[in-house]
Amino acid sequence: MSQCTARTTTRTAPTTASAFAATLTGLVTLVGVAALGGCTADPVPPTVDRPLVQAEEVHSVSLGIETITDTEKDWDAVREHLDAAHVNMVTLAAGRVEFVAFDWEAHPDAVAEEGTDHLARAIDELAQSPDGEQRRVDLLIDALIPAWIKKDPSVGGVGEDGSRSEYTPSASAIHDGPVGARFLELVEELARRYQPDQITFTELKFDDETFGEDDAALYREMTGEDDWPREADGSIHQDAPEIGEWRSQVLADFLDQASAVLDDVAADTGKRTNLGMDVLINWEDPVKGVPDAGLSYPLLAGAADRLVLWGYLGIGDHSPQELEQVLAELAGSDLPMEQFIVSVGLWDHSQPDDSISAGLMAGGVRAAGTNGVTAVNVTPFTLMTPEHWSALNEVWTTLPPTTPSVQTSPSEGSG
Repeated sequence: MSQCTARTTTRTAPTTASAFAATLTGLVTLVGVAALGGCTADPVPPTVDRPLVQAEEVHSVSLGIETITDTEKDWDAVREHLDAAHVNMVTLAAGRVEFVAFDWEAHPDAVAEEGTDHLARAIDELAQSPDGEQRRVDLLIDALIPAWIKKDPSVGGVGEDGSRSEYTPSASAIHDGPVGARFLELVEELARRYQPDQITFTELKFDDETFGEDDAALYREMTGEDDWPREADGSIHQDAPEIGEWRSQVLADFLDQASAVLDDVAADTGKRTNLGMDVLINWEDPVKGVPDAGLSYPLLAGAADRLVLWGYLGIGDHSPQELEQVLAELAGSDLPMEQFIVSVGLWDHSQPDDSISAGLMAGGVRAAGTNGVTAVNVTPFTLMTPEHWSALNEVWTTLPPTTPSVQTSPSEGSG
């Protein structure tokens, strides 16, 4: 079913860790933002017809939008790195709803390069290992919308002081507004065109900008409360747990809608793409997640197939031992460890090259694969030096096999 004809309503400034977000902010200004109306009336035929595959163990590397859209990229060199590191999944940046790495007919103003499908090219180049075995393919959607907000400020989040976010949409714009609708349209487009094993949202979280009038109305509707929690002086109690729980429910409801879209696609194609969600780590209280950002793990785990933990050691100066302890605490909870992917980020803006060392990365990758976690990602490709690749090759010494997914029905993902 096309997302245009049926949509079920269920009722953040970028992090310094996201080089993808920063790069895309610069790129998107070149193309503007697509008109708010319009979508594809009929199901999109597949651009890439590929089998879905599963793997008991996942070795993944992320390639950002700057790599995917690079017309001079040496794909042979990229493959050589992935092959040597025994990578069996690639996470490829699809873009934002206002800047995509393919020729999106419904929204031509959002296209990186007219008439060019960078994403199909990347999948064609990277979706197989040297012996012809299929790699898993994960397509990444960045949820920041700076160009859209600049064009139409009403979709941006609003702080208690009335200031408007430059990057993140409001809760209501996501939950039952135009931004959420466009996100769902992109999910359907990607699932039908590329038949990926997974589609993951990144930067889909809140800062302190969920206090506009529309969001206040949504809070009252969803919670039954008459007003925000208040401090004694009358100001909003922004750290109240009720607000974090509400924000997390907003995102969980949206993910339910995205999952329903993927179910609809699977009903037509027989191929059910997994839904992933990037989440911050709560280094102090891991099991709690980060509900203030809308990232309560228990709530989101019920809506997404995979939660991708940001194991970014260089942001906040964390160690592999701390990461392993976080995973140990999660393993001691009721959360399903098989649902987690741990992404080891290389960013460290305190260093001259903006990256953690190869040794620290290797330690992070080893720690990430403990306490029942079987899926580990390294990001981003652009910060990987020869030293980083060499260190990764010593950690990932064998290629985990992939096999055709045995279950691709709407009720279950592809592993």
